Amino acid sequence: MKPASRYILKGFLCGAAVGVVAGHPLFMVAHHLHEYFGSQVPLRVTQAILQSFSLHAWPLTLFFAVTGGAVGVALGRLHHRLEAHRLSYQARLRALAAEISLAEERERRRLANELHEQVGQILAAARIKLGALAAEVQSPAGLATLQEAREHVEVSIRYIRSLTGEISPPVLYEMGFASAVVWLARQIRDQHGIEVELQQHPIAWPSCDDSQILLFIIFRDLLTHVAGQARPREIKISLRTEGKILHIRVEHDGLEVSDGGAHPGLTLFSIRERLAWIGGTVAVEATPGQGAVITLKVPLCHEVA
Repeated sequence: MKPASRYILKGFLCGAAVGVVAGHPLFMVAHHLHEYFGSQVPLRVTQAILQSFSLHAWPLTLFFAVTGGAVGVALGRLHHRLEAHRLSYQARLRALAAEISLAEERERRRLANELHEQVGQILAAARIKLGALAAEVQSPAGLATLQEAREHVEVSIRYIRSLTGEISPPVLYEMGFASAVVWLARQIRDQHGIEVELQQHPIAWPSCDDSQILLFIIFRDLLTHVAGQARPREIKISLRTEGKILHIRVEHDGLEVSDGGAHPGLTLFSIRERLAWIGGTVAVEATPGQGAVITLKVPLCHEVA
């Protein structure tokens, strides 16, 4: 049965039931009160209610059933339209959230490439020029200054490479999601001083680039949020598959995961909405004082519109 037909049938049945159970008795009571005030007949409300369920009153019962059913059908159709509008609005919001994340990642990728291709190449050329200039400098003071300049250039090159990886990790595009997770675990360990244990079962990744990029963005936001807000000593990450569903389990021994501001859980809400766009879900099992377990479930292949 189609959703619209189901809402209409449910509305008719509920409306008819309300019409018979409530509408008809109320009508009989109102009619009896009218006679009481107009003709001073004895007031018998209970008898009036019982009369509404009498077999002799079936024409009125049928009338109220049909009337209530018609009202129920109208309300059912209205409910269906409002529900369809709500679901459509939610879908558009999820699509917008996913597209914003992907657009942001594309811009980060472009910026990382610019840093690598332009600034990185300029610094590399400067290093070569400084190396060639060292053979022409005779004074010890000049050589020392030149060596110091080369060291500054080397530090800048290393910083550009590190910054490029943080902005948009090349490993994600070159080797895929699984290798990017290993890189991200090392980043969390080095930046926050948290022990990160990673377990990955062999996974045959399909060629769904946008889905994997969006999933990595979501996973990076989740780990960054856990490391920054929960402040755990250890994070355990497990990746495995059940059928065509990828299970990502993040367990930590820190505080309860929340944003701690005016909108608690905003990060998890954003993660939930973006995951829903690729058919995924997120579940949080928190134990006060003992950390939490966050589980992401995502289809292994889902093209992003």
